[in-house]
Amino acid sequence: MLLLRSLILTLFVGFSAQASSNSLEQNVFDLSVGVKTLLLRYYHLQADEGNQQLLNELNRHLLLVNEQQLSVSNELQNIQLNNGSNPQQNIDSHWQKFRTLMQQNIHEIEVNDFPELQVVAMMRDASNAMISELEKIGDALRQSGEFSVSAIEGWTRSQKRLLLGITERYLERAASSMGAPLSNNQDIDQLCQQFARGLDSIDSKTLGTKGQAALRRIRSQWLFVEKSATDTEAKLVPFLVMRYTHNMLDQLSSIAAS
Repeated sequence: MLLLRSLILTLFVGFSAQASSNSLEQNVFDLSVGVKTLLLRYYHLQADEGNQQLLNELNRHLLLVNEQQLSVSNELQNIQLNNGSNPQQNIDSHWQKFRTLMQQNIHEIEVNDFPELQVVAMMRDASNAMISELEKIGDALRQSGEFSVSAIEGWTRSQKRLLLGITERYLERAASSMGAPLSNNQDIDQLCQQFARGLDSIDSKTLGTKGQAALRRIRSQWLFVEKSATDTEAKLVPFLVMRYTHNMLDQLSSIAAS
């Protein structure tokens, strides 16, 4: 993919340049989280052998992320790259491929109870490609000077990415028939160490009352997730890890908002 360097923003009528850019940049990041969360929900479904409740939740989340993607795609119509191309086309293409593979894997679970791991890996690669493209767009928006991320927002986003990476590798282990992760990226122990260092790096005194409460909840639930993720001999508990992951993501958002 071509690197995104400069942007020409065509603004919506009635919105300032700052407001338009801020909204789009945040929506781009939120979409990347939504795509990754979809993948995690799928792994959870596979690990729990097609649990109907999880299947229903996955399909609902797929519809929600599809709406997110359509919204971001519409906003990207107003962006032109320095090479004259439009990032909307790349995002639409990535999403179509990822969604098609996701639906194919869901169908395989519904019909055959277990999908082909090669198709699952293709779906994972498609999600990574889309997230990479979204990150480039976010970088370009910030480089344009129309948007800057605060220190606390940058910290919460970094922690979210690490947490999602940890949970992804844990659920891959739970979902794989061979008990081995599908990813070949950074191992789960290193990701856990980085997340833990991130928690240690934040000064709770700089947070408001709500932020401090959210940080305490994160620290408490992280103890369980870290132990589950790093102990390969322990019984796999994808339901609890997913539950705590969703909660910690919400708490991180609460810290950013505070």
